[in-house]
Amino acid sequence: MDTYNDNWCSCLLFRNKQLTKELKRFEDFSALSGSSSRMLALSQLLKLHLTPAYGIIRNEYEWQNLFAVIDLLYGDDWLPADLEITHLSLQELKLCYLVRARLTNKAISLLFNITPKSVLKAKQRIKMKLSLSGTDSFDEYIQRH
Repeated sequence: MDTYNDNWCSCLLFRNKQLTKELKRFEDFSALSGSSSRMLALSQLLKLHLTPAYGIIRNEYEWQNLFAVIDLLYGDDWLPADLEITHLSLQELKLCYLVRARLTNKAISLLFNITPKSVLKAKQRIKMKLSLSGTDSFDEYIQRH
């Protein structure tokens, strides 16, 4: 009987953790609905995933809101310390955020109006700044943190 109770308690604790996470995400998304600029950024992120195109994000204010939405969806304070000390340019930081949001090289290239090969080159430059080895995946490194 004790084993049954222990298993039941473990199941309830696990489910409680799941529901707590879901509630937190719901609260975060509810907070988005109160801000029209954040709702715009959320819709822009959705467009970037579905039909990326040049000009979806029109100014730096919209980029800042997109950064906030990506932080909300993919985790706050994800920027690794070594990214902060490498003094990335604004364009490189944008690229890191888009990789964090799991956009493809093609989608990023359409947004920046460059070729996918240029996106790869930019990733290689950032990878060198971070002193990552040739076998390390830049995308995995950014998404892991």
